Amino acid sequence: MAITFEHGINLPHAPHEVFTLLDDYSKVPLWLKRCEGVAKQGTGPNKVGDKLRYAYNEAGRHGLMDGVITAYEMDRHMAYRYFDKMMAVAVEFRMEPTGEGTRLTHRIEITPHSFMAKLMTPMFRMKLPRQTVQTMENVRALLAKGHTAAPSAAEHQH
Repeated sequence: MAITFEHGINLPHAPHEVFTLLDDYSKVPLWLKRCEGVAKQGTGPNKVGDKLRYAYNEAGRHGLMDGVITAYEMDRHMAYRYFDKMMAVAVEFRMEPTGEGTRLTHRIEITPHSFMAKLMTPMFRMKLPRQTVQTMENVRALLAKGHTAAPSAAEHQH
């Protein structure tokens, strides 16, 4: 049974600025605190089907998850699916222009696979809302500090 949480915020930045920050994998650890890094397998602009590798530290436990870009619509929508033996995690961001900037919606869906992950479902269900809200506030703070410069070609070649 999947655990899902969605949260939206209004930002005083254009969708392109928001998208550019989220699309720069070198900056993911700045807004997603448990992330140690995201690496794309291959080069070139990001696109649907690109393979990713996500390194994380959750409560002192380091891990790696394989991933894939499942949606990629410039300045509007991006989504990923990460998976390991324990679970699958679907991550989605939607950017809608507003008169003042952008409505950013972040959706997470965790599907436990292993027995251990299923036992941890109540903890995931309890922690996911707070973690998602904090992640969005981290994005807001980075945008306010001007972290929207376009990533260089070198940063995309992880």
